[in-house]
Amino acid sequence: MILKSDIIFDGTGRDAYAGYLIIESGKIREICEGALPEKAERESERVIDLTGKVICPGFADVHTFFTGHALSHRDIRAKEGIPYETLRENLNDRPFIEREWKDYMQLLNSRGVTSVKEMGFDDYAGFTDFLKEKEEKGELSLRVSFMSQPDSQPVNIEYGREMAEKFTGEYVRFSGYNHMTDGTIASGAGELKKPYEGTDITCYQEIDWAGLEEAALKADAAGFRYSLHAQGDGAVKKTLDIFEKCRKNPDGTLKNRHAITDLELTDPEDLERMGKLGVVAEVYPQIMCLDPGDVVRGNIRRTIGEERGKYNWNRRKMLDSGVIVSCGTDLPLMIPHMGESIYYACGGYFPEGGEPLNPQNTMTVKELLRAFTWGGQYDLYREEELGTLEPGKLADIAVLAENVFEKDPKDLRELKVSMTIVGGKIVYEA
Repeated sequence: MILKSDIIFDGTGRDAYAGYLIIESGKIREICEGALPEKAERESERVIDLTGKVICPGFADVHTFFTGHALSHRDIRAKEGIPYETLRENLNDRPFIEREWKDYMQLLNSRGVTSVKEMGFDDYAGFTDFLKEKEEKGELSLRVSFMSQPDSQPVNIEYGREMAEKFTGEYVRFSGYNHMTDGTIASGAGELKKPYEGTDITCYQEIDWAGLEEAALKADAAGFRYSLHAQGDGAVKKTLDIFEKCRKNPDGTLKNRHAITDLELTDPEDLERMGKLGVVAEVYPQIMCLDPGDVVRGNIRRTIGEERGKYNWNRRKMLDSGVIVSCGTDLPLMIPHMGESIYYACGGYFPEGGEPLNPQNTMTVKELLRAFTWGGQYDLYREEELGTLEPGKLADIAVLAENVFEKDPKDLRELKVSMTIVGGKIVYEA
């Protein structure tokens, strides 16, 4: 199969260009700039002309909850707390889980997503046996890197070793451990460096930082990465303090690809620390879709004040500090959508439009696409085989319906995906 377009974004860092790529045996055999030779066109089984559309690597969503997505259809909500036995019972209901998993893959493929980092509580209630079966039968159209989030028990290193040994194929891998630290700043649960406005309180909840450090260092010593959620600048600092104690390479960067998820409010100095340590940022490009602008601006004034509010969602400083940025949605909180990601993360707009928030902190479209492709695969330790369009790499590809490099972000909100390819096979076509 050959794909040709006048807008190829290969994810390597260069600007988009006109050209074509040849797919053979599930991999990219060639990718070339310029016109497709007549001989190659005659010899190909199928040539797909995608002129006017963007050919790019498939997207990686690095924070998803299939369990939350599936159980919400039975009106079991994660925010209410899901008992482990309820989780196990539903994840082992075979007709239910077969249907839900198929729909889940189709939903993500329709958004150009070819890889996810899935959150699984403790031992994932045995759901990994289902994933193993689907991989062996060749029934996956989505690559899954799953994490263990300690919930009803402490971090289980032996489980991680067992999973890392069990999953070594192209579709399912074990990706380490995940844990929450603080909560939202609007609720007072975010941990700040300086007190909330008009108070002497930096966080309205107790956080077991000693326990988090113990778990992260234990995982690090065993060779596993840890993702910690941190929303307030105080939580970001303390998370970096933990990672500072992890094993390092001779150049001072971390041996394991530890990550910080969310990063709502950050101190620029800590983002520079992130870059030097090699800590990956897992950001939510669509996060501003959740509330109207007047609500968010009001919350900022009430909790941290407008001066500190200038550092909300500061992706610009992350990138300028050498931080590798990847993208997630916290699905089912948000559903992946590249048009909305561009609208919010590159434009800085709220759902109703109006004046953007902190436009100085936004990303370019090129930077966002790189974060959703190469950045995500780096976060998943898959950048050698995925994340860019290069000869020899697996043919995971997304095709966007419009030239995203020529339009204002505010005009790309309804952007659609035209086609998604996983392992050289078309898994979605509009």
